[in-house]
Parts: sequence; C-alpha cells; structure tokens
Amino acid sequence: MSVAGSLQYDEAHVWQMNLENPIWDRFVTVLSDAEREKAARFRTPKLQQHFSRCRSALRLILSRYVNQAASELNVHYGQHGKPELTDHRVQFNLSHSGEHALIAISGHALGVDLEFTGKKNVDLDGLIDMVCHPNEKTTLMRLQETEKSAQFYRLWTQKEAYCKMLGLGLQQSLPALHFKATECDAVQQVCAEGCDSTPPHFVHRLSLLDDYAASLCLPLEKPRIAFFTA
Repeated sequence: MSVAGSLQYDEAHVWQMNLENPIWDRFVTVLSDAEREKAARFRTPKLQQHFSRCRSALRLILSRYVNQAASELNVHYGQHGKPELTDHRVQFNLSHSGEHALIAISGHALGVDLEFTGKKNVDLDGLIDMVCHPNEKTTLMRLQETEKSAQFYRLWTQKEAYCKMLGLGLQQSLPALHFKATECDAVQQVCAEGCDSTPPHFVHRLSLLDDYAASLCLPLEKPRIAFFTA
C-alpha cells in the first residue's frame, strides 16, 4: 500500500481498492468472527469475497493510523450499521460497488459513497422519484438520457454520503435533501428540509473511476483531500 502521511485537522484521506485483487485473500485472518459470519450471509460467493476483502483492507489501513494490530481493532456498528472504532478518535467510512471500494479516513465525522453507473435494466425514472427533491426532478427531466443518468448518480452518492456521515440509515428522507452551490463546482452544501444542520455539511464530488460516481461528505468546505491506492 502507498504510505499515508500523518492525518492533519483539515485533512481527509481516501483509499481506493480493487475488490478483484486476490492479494487481499491473504489477510482474511485479521477479520473478527462477527465479520466472517456477516460475510457468510451474503447470497453469492462473489459478494462474500468482496465483503471479506474490503473489511480486511479496512482493518489493515486503520491499523496504520492508530498504531494497533489490525486483528485487535474493536470495530463497533451503530444502530443503523455505521462502523466506528470504539477506542480511537479516528473517523472512517467505506463504500463498495461493482469491483471497487473506497475507504475514507478523517479526524471529523464523514461519509463516503460509491456507485457503479453502468447498471443495466435500471428504472431510472423510478429511482429519480424515490431519491430526488422536486427541484432536482425538474432539472433532471430536461436532460438527455445519458446526461440525466450521470447527474442522477452524482446526486444519489451525495445524499448517501451525507446520510452515512450522520449514521441515519433509512430515517432520512432522500427527497427532502437538496444542495446549494459554493464557490467550487465540485463542492455543494447540504440542505436538509426540516433539519437544522449545524455545523453545515458539504459534499465533495470525487472523480476517480470511469463508470462510477463518488462523493465524500464532511463538515468542512475546504478540506485537503489526499488519495491513496490500497
């Protein structure tokens, strides 16, 4: 793995990994019994393999930030499944889709989401109705199909990253979320109707992989985001 520098107050580190790389199978011994049991519950061997590889990589990466053996990390899962370290201040979040995963690390609460955009036979209009704010629907319906799909997945990852940062799960209504522009095109402020978002939260669009959309949510408008390959 690339060497990450020390994590500063205004930084976030984003690690990208290829779930198809068999090298991660060498490290499954770092997984907890609960993680092995969860992996076994996935419906296909491929999904089981991807989960195990992703969680192994997560433990190995976190161990470098907290100076503790990967197998000894106490990873706790919140009410809605958000993973946390119980004995350290380092915050993290992860997302996997298709053949890739992202692991984000910061000293602040954060959420990251990755979505493969090349899915076939998708009811795009149905997803737009389920996910989008009325103003977003109006904008999307004016776009050509390819552009509409790309913009929808960007919006979806932005909303999921925000929900994952707060550990809200399905409690948050996605259509009630929308975004306000900032001085940077790749950064937008979250607007949650019926919720006083204090401090403000910002989603940062990540351009990392072809055929994928990705977003990172932080309570920082101008963080320093460093990228690494696991």
